[in-house]
Amino acid sequence: MRRASAILLVLAACGLDLLGGCAERADDPQLTAHPDAWLQEQAADFHGEYVKAGGAGSCAGCHGADGRGQEAVPGCWDCHDGPGGHPAGWVEPTAHGADVQADGPDQCAACHGEDFRGGWSGVSCYACHDGPTGRHPEGWAEPSLHGAYVRTGGVSSCTPCHGEDSGGGTSGVSCYGCHDGPGGHPTGWAEHLQHGSVAATGGAERCTDCHGADYHGGWSGVSCYQCHDGPTGRHPEGWADAAQHGAYVRDNTPASCESCHGADYRGGTSGISCYQCHDGPGGHTSAWQYSQHANYVATYSALSCRPCHGDAYQGGWSGISCYRCHDGPGGHPGDWVDREQHGMFVVDWSALGCRSCHGPDYGGGWSEVSCYQCHDGPGGHPIGWRGRNRHGTYAETYGIHPCAACHGQDYRGDWTGVSCYQCHDGPLP
Repeated sequence: MRRASAILLVLAACGLDLLGGCAERADDPQLTAHPDAWLQEQAADFHGEYVKAGGAGSCAGCHGADGRGQEAVPGCWDCHDGPGGHPAGWVEPTAHGADVQADGPDQCAACHGEDFRGGWSGVSCYACHDGPTGRHPEGWAEPSLHGAYVRTGGVSSCTPCHGEDSGGGTSGVSCYGCHDGPGGHPTGWAEHLQHGSVAATGGAERCTDCHGADYHGGWSGVSCYQCHDGPTGRHPEGWADAAQHGAYVRDNTPASCESCHGADYRGGTSGISCYQCHDGPGGHTSAWQYSQHANYVATYSALSCRPCHGDAYQGGWSGISCYRCHDGPGGHPGDWVDREQHGMFVVDWSALGCRSCHGPDYGGGWSEVSCYQCHDGPGGHPIGWRGRNRHGTYAETYGIHPCAACHGQDYRGDWTGVSCYQCHDGPLP
């Protein structure tokens, strides 16, 4: 009896030990469906690689059809912005855009498909972007879109994709395909006819976005003053010199000035009237119609008038014929060939003033009109005047006093240098 009781006590003790052992192991196993390295980003078993390769469809059984988890199973949304696996806030351009800029769009193909139109993710990059690179919004190629962006933010924001030299970078799209540089101007923009016409049409104020409010560079780093003489950015340096813009107008006519200075040349968009310095669009100074142009022609010849008034001096692009006031390019008045006109001029002022046009020897000069065509010399007498029947008869008829105007009151030569005493014993014939 005592032996049976002892056996029962031993069995009871063993039973308690066994029950105690089972109770201690009940919470021990942590059974999961994923491998140990499932959350380790660099591991081969990382869950991101699994999802990229096979999609998130197999996750629905545990994490729920919407990926938000169920019962004790966590949801994908706890860490991601959806079952696709992107981190929270991924849809923001600054988030996924920066990632694509850094590593290129190829990494997106695993989920969004080789053509970036959805893949297993069902989300097409074209839903928001205008191409497979998935960077720019729809319509980005339009100048009004990307141009406005560059003007506001500068071209530095383009370099992560298009490269520091804007030659393509990770995007493989060079800005030089359409532009003459990262500044965004079209090819050939540096030519003055290109950017000059735009500034003339819309005003130079539109240039301030890139070149700065003072036109000294702004974010572009290109100062308008490198080539131009003022903030309007239109004329080259030194343009105010008559030799510069005068030559331009002679070659291109003042019609090319109208776009900035107005059709009436009184300011236009430039606010600078040509009449501040000139007597009109022709470019002559205010007093040109009087002694100025006469002295100019006498000094430089009428050949310099041809670019504006035409080779025949009949108007050219200026539309003003020299013959309106003169008898020809020489600048004499209409009836100058009448001896009463030019003859009296020579009598009053001497023939020295004729040299500037007719040459020091009066043989023609730049005017190509020789005084010897009609006269026997610069004195203005007709051919054959030295014969006594010519000048002698004149003196007998009109007296010798008219001779004093040229030969001097003492008849010894004066400005003519011809003394009556060379042939006569006095002023009498």
